[in-house]
Amino acid sequence: MANVPKLPNQPSEKEIQNFLSKVDEIENVLKGLNSDNEEKRDLYMSKADEMIEKIQKEKKNPVDVNDEEEPDMPRTKTGFSKTSINKDCYKNDTESASIPGPAITECMDQNAFMAAMEADAKERAERRKERETTANTLKEQGNTEFKQGNFQKALELYNQAIDQIRDSSVLYTNRAQARMKLGLYSDALKDCDLALRLWPNCLKAYVHQGHAYLALKDFDKARKSYQQILSVDPKKESMVQEYIADVNRAEEASQMEAKATKLFESGDEVASGVVDVLNRVSQKNQLPLYYSGGFRVLASVIKDADSQTLFRTHNGFQLLREHQLLSRCLSSSLNTLSKEEKDVMSAALEMLTSACKDNETNQQMLLSLPEFVHQISSILVFNFKGQGRVLKIACLNLLHEISLTSAGRAAIVGKFDVDRLTAALFPLMMKATTYGSTAAAVLNNIALDRRLKSLLREKIEEKILPAFESLLVTTTPASIVSLAASAVTNLVGDQVIRNKMASSKKLWDNIGHLLGCYKESKLIAPSEYLLGLLLNLSTNVPSASLEQVGDGLIQNCYSIAASGDLSDLSASRALGVLSNLLPQCQNAVNYMCQDERTLLLLNLLKNQDPAFYKPALKCITAVTQSSEEARQMIAQNKGTSILMRFLAMEDEVVIGNAALCLSHLCQVKQVCSKLTKTNIIQKLLELARDGRKSACQTNCAILVGKLVQGDSRHLDRLRELHGIEILHGCMKHIK
Repeated sequence: MANVPKLPNQPSEKEIQNFLSKVDEIENVLKGLNSDNEEKRDLYMSKADEMIEKIQKEKKNPVDVNDEEEPDMPRTKTGFSKTSINKDCYKNDTESASIPGPAITECMDQNAFMAAMEADAKERAERRKERETTANTLKEQGNTEFKQGNFQKALELYNQAIDQIRDSSVLYTNRAQARMKLGLYSDALKDCDLALRLWPNCLKAYVHQGHAYLALKDFDKARKSYQQILSVDPKKESMVQEYIADVNRAEEASQMEAKATKLFESGDEVASGVVDVLNRVSQKNQLPLYYSGGFRVLASVIKDADSQTLFRTHNGFQLLREHQLLSRCLSSSLNTLSKEEKDVMSAALEMLTSACKDNETNQQMLLSLPEFVHQISSILVFNFKGQGRVLKIACLNLLHEISLTSAGRAAIVGKFDVDRLTAALFPLMMKATTYGSTAAAVLNNIALDRRLKSLLREKIEEKILPAFESLLVTTTPASIVSLAASAVTNLVGDQVIRNKMASSKKLWDNIGHLLGCYKESKLIAPSEYLLGLLLNLSTNVPSASLEQVGDGLIQNCYSIAASGDLSDLSASRALGVLSNLLPQCQNAVNYMCQDERTLLLLNLLKNQDPAFYKPALKCITAVTQSSEEARQMIAQNKGTSILMRFLAMEDEVVIGNAALCLSHLCQVKQVCSKLTKTNIIQKLLELARDGRKSACQTNCAILVGKLVQGDSRHLDRLRELHGIEILHGCMKHIK
């Protein structure tokens, strides 16, 4: 056969063979990635990574055009991209190349070839779109099954979705979560790795990866996974801290388990005693008295972390599910239980209280049992008599013990229906029983958990507010009012809850009446708690809410601030409440402007404690804004010289309020003239020049304007100090 000469730019035979070999290799990898065999897919995923790494090296070190190595090809996260067509590849070909040798009878021209390739790419894009639609449908179905707790079915649906599309990080993180629910932690880690290969910034993949490592007790890797979250989103600091706290807790529990096991195997008397009693109370067909006695013996021998760990590792918590009598009592209606059965439950709760004391791992394990949480809620709302009250006390003692730790509070808020729980606790507080204070303490503790506020927002007016209003009566023990007020103070830290509660006139009236009673009786602690609640409740709420505040509450706050009969804390808090009311409540302004009450505020300005002079200054600023009588009284009692001293403070809010108050006093005849004998213009210009005091520059500029209008000598001094130029920069901020 005659040698056929090469066309221009035509590759050599060796280059063609290398190219075809590469195509075969890529095709094999793609087939492997689509295999139904998990191990085979992992193998070819590794081969794909090797190919990608090789291509990346070739990009960094490009070969010469005459080299025989394969040029780079387009790629994706998992391999090579869809067809890439170079429409210029034949631009050097002649339209009618004459090729010596045997004639080629069947030949596709270049336009037809390009059209076929484009059609093929379009067809594959359409098939890809169809697979994506199918995969999304399967994913949503899997999500529904997951939410319903059908984890195996969810896993099957996610598998089917991944069979359609293998480059979706969401599908892999979803499947990882389902696999973890089924205890397939190693498989879940593989899914997290695949998701991160597709999307290195996949936050959920790091979260699930950390959870999987934690379940496998690989604590160091769990911490590293959680810490990687911050590289994706630094704002997740709080979440990461919680996750790492879980890791630390689990690692400590693992170490305690090893220590407790060693202690037991060594024949330690106490350790052996715990396990022995656990075995004895697990015996079947004994009298209720036998079990209640055994549970109370356990409660007495579980005294430290070692015995608590042995209780957990030797299936102590499984008694709630597997114990013949106890499990039946927990699943029965409370009104069907006999006296002896109620005593068995009381003894079991005492045992669990000992097992959970200062032990966050045990607390979380106990509250992970849904049937137990449900029965505890039922006990709290059930109207017991006689022996049943002992059961309710034991229930509250257990909840209180758990609520003392941050992890315990989180478990209570996460596992209980908090609407039902809080609605049950308030009525218990109002009863003159031994568990009233415990119920109040539980509510106060769980209110510290930040999630509780968001969970209660929608039901606060329906569930919490009416119950709290009913509790604020003189018949409720003052100690319980204190705890309840502390709990609600924590709740109103949430702006939504605060606005809703502040809109209740009945709440303001009840607090005002009770505060007056405590003031007359000189009950310091409950007065401090109520005033703390008032201080939070009156901060940054709509003025319409504060207009509802009655005269009684205003009078009691003034009396407490003025008399000093109670504690300094009570006086400063009462003054703080007044400072919140006066700017928005005309009733409060009218009251403070009578009988020289404004002089009390002026005297309090001389106090060296910021807890007094800050709210006193805010109060004076409010009354001098709307009352000519207040302005005259302050001006006639050396108020201007006292206020001048506050212009030298470092606190911007204090400076701003002092300047604003002085601007109000400038409406009094002779004030501007008296101030010409001071260096006030120079001081105000210094403040205006100080960029750090930007928050008070506006009020200082306003004061300068009032002084210039009141006496021309201030204008002369302003010109002398080139003050107009200085003020020009900050005047533009005045609206």
